[in-house]
Amino acid sequence: MAGDITGIDHTLINADDLEADRETYIRLGFNPTPRGRHPQWGTGNYCFMLERGYLELIGVVDPDEFAANASHRGNRDRGSGLSAIALATDDGAAAAANLKEAGIAADGPKDLSRLIEEAGETSEPRFQIVHLPDAATPGLPMFLCHHQTPALVRREGWTHHPNSARRIKSVAVPCDDTEPLIAAYSRLLGENAVTATDAIVTLWLGDESILFASHDDLDELYPDLLPESGAVPCPAVITLEVADLEATTRVMASASIPLLREQRSVMVAAEDACGVALVFTA
Repeated sequence: MAGDITGIDHTLINADDLEADRETYIRLGFNPTPRGRHPQWGTGNYCFMLERGYLELIGVVDPDEFAANASHRGNRDRGSGLSAIALATDDGAAAAANLKEAGIAADGPKDLSRLIEEAGETSEPRFQIVHLPDAATPGLPMFLCHHQTPALVRREGWTHHPNSARRIKSVAVPCDDTEPLIAAYSRLLGENAVTATDAIVTLWLGDESILFASHDDLDELYPDLLPESGAVPCPAVITLEVADLEATTRVMASASIPLLREQRSVMVAAEDACGVALVFTA
């Protein structure tokens, strides 16, 4: 499956209050897209489009529709934090067929769209989604995403952010028991894409990576960034590459965002970024 999955397409971050959390990310120096809505699922979102990949704040906007379509919703009914990771693919149908041939019970591809209203006009970006069973992605819900209308989600200006964020480099996810992850992700991604160092499991997706480790190990890797274990359903650490670290620092300092600094990175604790810690690195 390694050839069908080309990287991290986007991360889904639960929004308890979609509008308030949007304002938090604006203070963090992100430029949001107009609000979108998934008419099929009862959810709405704001996206922060990067040159490669993006962050998605997602929340429930129609509780009845959301309740009627409860499958495939990941952790969206469990509070703030990371709810899922979308893996990028260039061909949803081919990826689904190859997954099924490999014995992975993929569901799809399914058509999905979101409605975006801007300046009185409505656009409808379209996607194909391939859902993966829990057994294929232990530790965190994941699915494959194929953009069918990429020009509608990367419009002029949408990928430019005051904090100069350019792309997702890695996502670190807490996991109580990482040993079972090795076989599952080797089957999904290929053995060469999975490495284990002590109790830390890393998935390699081209230039990007997903790391699974215990909460204690993540505390050692990222001190002072995560809440106590269990306080947030999935307090992941998302590392972003930026073009200008000084600009990143200035933007957040001007918004009085508490920062932790290292030589080539600045970090924001999960409590200040809707349940996920952010690391900005040059």
